[in-house]
Amino acid sequence: MVVLFVLLLAGLSYGGLIIKPDDAVKKIFPNHEIQKKSIMIDKKTRDMIQKKFKTKMKTSIFRIYLIKKDGNMIGYGILHSHRVRTKKETVLFILDKNCRIKDIEVIAFYEPPEYIPPDKWFKNFENKGASEIPAVRKNIPNITGATLSSRAITDASRQVIGICDLYLREKFR
Repeated sequence: MVVLFVLLLAGLSYGGLIIKPDDAVKKIFPNHEIQKKSIMIDKKTRDMIQKKFKTKMKTSIFRIYLIKKDGNMIGYGILHSHRVRTKKETVLFILDKNCRIKDIEVIAFYEPPEYIPPDKWFKNFENKGASEIPAVRKNIPNITGATLSSRAITDASRQVIGICDLYLREKFR
């Protein structure tokens, strides 16, 4: 009985799926037309993103959401999965049509939940885009106790801004 209780507590100490990506997009944009697509960034664009946004991309395949209102593109959602320490995290970045970050939702987090940055910290990303690239200790504060999480999300933000700026705006207007 004690062993079962300990195993249950151990299982509860780690996160997991927090919200389904489709549900998160619908929650943020309840009365909008939302198209879900998978994209593959070509090598040339990937190299440009890495150079311009000072980041290292480990994948070229992304799930995106095209967000429209009355037939007009108003923004994009980009899912980004990455490793924080030893486990994965998936984050949904919402960007406006000019590729500025408007919202960030943690979709899944498999590290201990106390390593998820607080909501207040995510507000530092609002309106960051190609003209003001997010960087820890420059325009994004580091988080004591969640340093690796803050770095992983900040790096992912540079990648999604790059994907939006150098790929999505040209391909999906």
